[in-house]
Amino acid sequence: MLKLLPIIILTAACGAPDPMAAEPNPTEATQARVAKPPPPRPEFTAVVTSRRSSVISTQVQARIEKLNIHAGQYIKSGELVAKLDDTELRNRLAQAQTNEKAAQMEAGAIGAQASAAHQKMVNETRLHKLGVSSPFAVTSARAEYAQAGGQTGAAMAKALTAKAAREQGEKDLARTAIYAPLDGIVTNIRAHEGEVAQIGTPLARVFDPSDLIIRFAVPKEHRASLQLGQTVELEVDGAPRLVWATVTNISGAQEPPINFTVVEADIDDTKLAPGELTVASVGRVRLANARIADARGAKQ
Repeated sequence: MLKLLPIIILTAACGAPDPMAAEPNPTEATQARVAKPPPPRPEFTAVVTSRRSSVISTQVQARIEKLNIHAGQYIKSGELVAKLDDTELRNRLAQAQTNEKAAQMEAGAIGAQASAAHQKMVNETRLHKLGVSSPFAVTSARAEYAQAGGQTGAAMAKALTAKAAREQGEKDLARTAIYAPLDGIVTNIRAHEGEVAQIGTPLARVFDPSDLIIRFAVPKEHRASLQLGQTVELEVDGAPRLVWATVTNISGAQEPPINFTVVEADIDDTKLAPGELTVASVGRVRLANARIADARGAKQ
């Protein structure tokens, strides 16, 4: 026992060994290094359209005899788009021309009668002053002239109406040939050969492809993230790359149940390859992040 005492005292003097530090948990360390992914940017369905377009419509009622367009066709301003059957309109014009001639002849005859009545009134007035004609003869001549004058006015009005009808008939006949109002791409064809078109019936729409824009609807919960001049990116299925556009118009607040805002963004057409985008293409729009927007601003 006395031999073990120095060993026990020496052990107590040295004290207990320090505890070993716990090694880090590999799972916890990995989780601390992984950053949370940023929230996905919202996407909006967009359609490619044009800043300048025009509806081609009929201005007379007639049967569509020939339709010279098809969807996607490029047409020039003044090019024949459609031809309407003009048979009935030609018959109307011929009748209007006949009515005009008859009205002019009638107005001429009544005018001659009025001229004669006027001369008679003048003669009777002179004779009365010479004491040759009676006052009754003068009064009667004046009444005849007044009556002839009224008939002349009515005949002239009838002739003018017939003339207007003839001119309208000529205009309507000319409108049976429908021409393109501008250079562009034909879309939205709504008519077919053989059907009777009413006045104002839309045949198609022509879009000018030289100034493309995109139009998309933004729900009200994302409205605050949009600003004029903001850069957006457009992705179209089948297109080789993203296309950039600048927000140029944001419609006003919409009342329920329309809880979205229509936005327009202008595409820089000078940076598009030929045929890269076409009117009526549908794609997805996303707001460009700050890094991309700053880089584009620096290039410009």
